[in-house]
Amino acid sequence: MDAQSFLAALAPAVTDAQARERFLADPKAVLVAAGLDLPEWFTVSAREGDVAELTITLPALLDPDADLSEEQLAAVAGGFSGGVGDRCGWK
Repeated sequence: MDAQSFLAALAPAVTDAQARERFLADPKAVLVAAGLDLPEWFTVSAREGDVAELTITLPALLDPDADLSEEQLAAVAGGFSGGVGDRCGWK
Protein backbone atom coordinates (compact mmCIF):
# COMPACT_ATOMS: atom_id res chain seq x y z
CA MET A 1 0.00 0.00 0.00
CA ASP A 2 1.47 3.33 -0.99
CA ALA A 3 1.01 6.63 0.87
CA GLN A 4 -1.90 7.72 -1.33
CA SER A 5 -3.79 4.47 -0.67
CA PHE A 6 -3.09 4.80 3.05
CA LEU A 7 -4.53 8.33 3.08
CA ALA A 8 -7.50 7.19 0.99
CA ALA A 9 -8.21 4.49 3.62
CA LEU A 10 -8.27 7.18 6.32
CA ALA A 11 -10.38 9.73 4.42
CA PRO A 12 -13.80 8.23 5.23
CA ALA A 13 -13.04 8.42 8.96
CA VAL A 14 -12.52 12.17 8.57
CA THR A 15 -15.74 12.87 6.65
CA ASP A 16 -18.25 10.18 7.67
CA ALA A 17 -19.43 9.61 11.25
CA GLN A 18 -20.07 5.87 10.82
CA ALA A 19 -16.69 5.30 9.14
CA ARG A 20 -15.10 7.26 11.99
CA GLU A 21 -16.76 5.02 14.59
CA ARG A 22 -15.55 1.89 12.74
CA PHE A 23 -12.01 3.26 12.49
CA LEU A 24 -11.85 4.29 16.14
CA ALA A 25 -13.25 0.90 17.22
CA ASP A 26 -10.82 -1.20 15.14
CA PRO A 27 -8.33 0.82 13.10
CA LYS A 28 -6.22 -2.19 12.21
CA ALA A 29 -9.19 -4.01 10.66
CA VAL A 30 -10.05 -0.94 8.56
CA LEU A 31 -6.46 -0.61 7.32
CA VAL A 32 -6.15 -4.34 6.57
CA ALA A 33 -9.46 -4.26 4.69
CA ALA A 34 -8.06 -1.38 2.63
CA GLY A 35 -5.04 -3.49 1.66
CA LEU A 36 -2.37 -2.68 4.24
CA ASP A 37 -0.49 -5.92 5.01
CA LEU A 38 0.22 -5.85 8.75
CA PRO A 39 1.73 -8.69 10.77
CA GLU A 40 -0.49 -10.22 13.43
CA TRP A 41 1.72 -8.91 16.25
CA PHE A 42 1.48 -5.30 15.00
CA THR A 43 -0.88 -3.15 17.07
CA VAL A 44 -2.74 -0.14 15.67
CA SER A 45 -4.55 2.38 17.84
CA ALA A 46 -6.51 5.50 16.97
CA ARG A 47 -7.81 8.44 18.94
CA GLU A 48 -9.55 11.70 18.22
CA GLY A 49 -7.65 14.95 18.54
CA ASP A 50 -7.05 18.38 17.10
CA VAL A 51 -4.11 17.36 14.90
CA ALA A 52 -3.67 14.37 12.60
CA GLU A 53 -0.64 12.51 13.86
CA LEU A 54 1.17 9.27 13.09
CA THR A 55 3.26 7.86 15.94
CA ILE A 56 5.34 4.75 15.45
CA THR A 57 6.79 2.93 18.45
CA LEU A 58 9.73 0.78 17.44
CA PRO A 59 10.39 -2.57 19.12
CA ALA A 60 13.63 -3.08 21.00
CA LEU A 61 16.78 -2.73 18.91
CA LEU A 62 17.82 -6.05 17.42
CA ASP A 63 21.41 -7.27 17.52
CA PRO A 64 22.47 -7.44 13.86
CA ASP A 65 24.65 -10.47 14.68
CA ALA A 66 21.88 -12.37 16.51
CA ASP A 67 20.21 -15.35 14.89
CA LEU A 68 16.71 -14.70 13.57
CA SER A 69 13.76 -16.67 14.93
CA GLU A 70 11.96 -19.14 12.66
CA GLU A 71 9.09 -16.63 12.34
CA GLN A 72 11.45 -13.82 11.32
CA LEU A 73 13.23 -16.09 8.83
CA ALA A 74 9.91 -17.10 7.28
CA ALA A 75 8.90 -13.46 6.90
CA VAL A 76 12.24 -12.50 5.38
CA ALA A 77 12.04 -15.43 3.00
CA GLY A 78 8.61 -14.11 2.02
CA GLY A 79 10.31 -11.36 0.07
CA PHE A 80 10.11 -8.15 2.08
CA SER A 81 13.24 -6.09 1.51
CA GLY A 82 12.41 -2.76 3.07
CA GLY A 83 14.86 -2.29 5.93
CA VAL A 84 13.78 -2.73 9.54
CA GLY A 85 10.64 -4.61 8.60
CA ASP A 86 12.49 -7.63 7.29
CA ARG A 87 14.15 -8.09 10.69
CA CYS A 88 10.83 -7.60 12.53
CA GLY A 89 8.70 -10.06 10.58
CA TRP A 90 6.91 -7.73 8.16
CA LYS A 91 5.77 -9.27 4.91
